[in-house]
Amino acid sequence: MARGWSRGFEKGNVVFQMHALANAANEAGQQDFIDYCGLEIRHIRVLRLIDDQPGITFGEIVKAAGLERSNASRMIQQLTRDGYIERRNSSEDARRFELYTLELGKEARRKGDILSERGLKVLFDPLDDAQTRAFIETLNTLARWVDSNAFEEAATRILPDSAKG
Repeated sequence: MARGWSRGFEKGNVVFQMHALANAANEAGQQDFIDYCGLEIRHIRVLRLIDDQPGITFGEIVKAAGLERSNASRMIQQLTRDGYIERRNSSEDARRFELYTLELGKEARRKGDILSERGLKVLFDPLDDAQTRAFIETLNTLARWVDSNAFEEAATRILPDSAKG
């Protein structure tokens, strides 16, 4: 893992801080995921989405995982080619395909869940139980807010009309 990423961390914008922290935590565990699961963390994330929502579509994965379409497409192609998932045409719309986890994918996801649990214990080690619960609840509250119509409406009003080109 690259050291020194946290220099100046406390002076940064909180959104950047969350992004940097998540990247550093993921980078620290990346090789373990590759060695134990045979997949990168981001592939396990996609597998989780598919396994939790059988029949999920490509577009739904792009939105839920916050991936660029080209990256999501490459990951889905790899997971399909390597036997982790399968694509099926929708019974309702032949132009649409749905994704389903195969046994190999379920096993990789199970292993990924084990590593994720262990990684979270390491990540939250300096926090006591109350701090960990408060942090997780705060994240959940922010996620609900950012996923709301009210946030979307408020976010469009950040720049005053007088400053718009």
